[in-house]
Amino acid sequence: MTIFSLPKSVRRLVDKSFEYWLSRRIPNRKEHQLNSRNIMIYPTRFGLSYLGFVVLVFLLGTNYQNNIILLFSYLLASLFISVMLHSFYNFSQLRFYSMAKQQGYAGDELYFPIQITAVKMHYDINVHFTDRTLNSQIERIVQCPRGSQEIKLSYKSSKRGKHYLGRVTLFSEYSLGIFKSKSILDFGHCAIIYPKPTNLIVGQYQLSPQSDEQSIESYQTSNLVGTDDFSELKSFVRGESRARTAWKQLAKGQGHYSKHYQANQGQLKWLKLDDMPSNDVETKLSYLCFLINELTATNQHFGLALSTDTNNRSMNIPPNTGINHQQACLTALALY
Repeated sequence: MTIFSLPKSVRRLVDKSFEYWLSRRIPNRKEHQLNSRNIMIYPTRFGLSYLGFVVLVFLLGTNYQNNIILLFSYLLASLFISVMLHSFYNFSQLRFYSMAKQQGYAGDELYFPIQITAVKMHYDINVHFTDRTLNSQIERIVQCPRGSQEIKLSYKSSKRGKHYLGRVTLFSEYSLGIFKSKSILDFGHCAIIYPKPTNLIVGQYQLSPQSDEQSIESYQTSNLVGTDDFSELKSFVRGESRARTAWKQLAKGQGHYSKHYQANQGQLKWLKLDDMPSNDVETKLSYLCFLINELTATNQHFGLALSTDTNNRSMNIPPNTGINHQQACLTALALY
């Protein structure tokens, strides 16, 4: 161990010890209330300068035996202590609540909402992720009135997977900026990042079903269009394809509806990783992500096969439909 590596090793040891102390002092939970157990108060740089000035004034008064200067130093010292107590009073009794998990696609901005409940007026409340490598912006509330309000911490990643975001730091320098009240809370925040969907051109490849009934049947691109059965009419939602508009009902003045189809249940559809037209795994996952969204939008039954081992339930999801099935399949892609 060299003299240059020693400070880094000591810093890592201190950080590890502090993290262990935090995990015992402020454990992971969805809701936290600030109190004397989880609030840390220490002087800011301005506060240390102020304290040094108080000591200097006191020494001058003692040296020259000037009671007015001594009285002035006592006044400054009492203000120092009063501000410390006021800083704690301003920061305490706040209640924070946040859900731990958010999902999104690679490259998209994710937002972690944190609900703040106050029983009195608070000032200068700042919130950000403790890990500064996440490039999270500091969300500031100048005045936090009595009641509930919400702030959102943003997170963005270009890599799929499950990302643990660590703790959330809250701080306030109210009042006068002499002290900083701080708390480092753990909500267990994590982000499930799905692969970024890549459009797959219909007809780009053609697969045939396997003859072995025990094996997983290959997905045919031609099943995406033209072979679905009409299911129902639903109110048109902005963003849907106009190709699915029920023009007959619209022409009769019965309202704007869109047609929804259901896959023919005679032949179950499977999306297989090995069938995707690419040699790159990440590109295959992006294709699968696009197909999952397309099949879910048309209310079709499909299954997902990421492993050749049919007994691997975490990587092979049985055919189903709906939003929950879509999220289960996308999560499997993220964790692959």
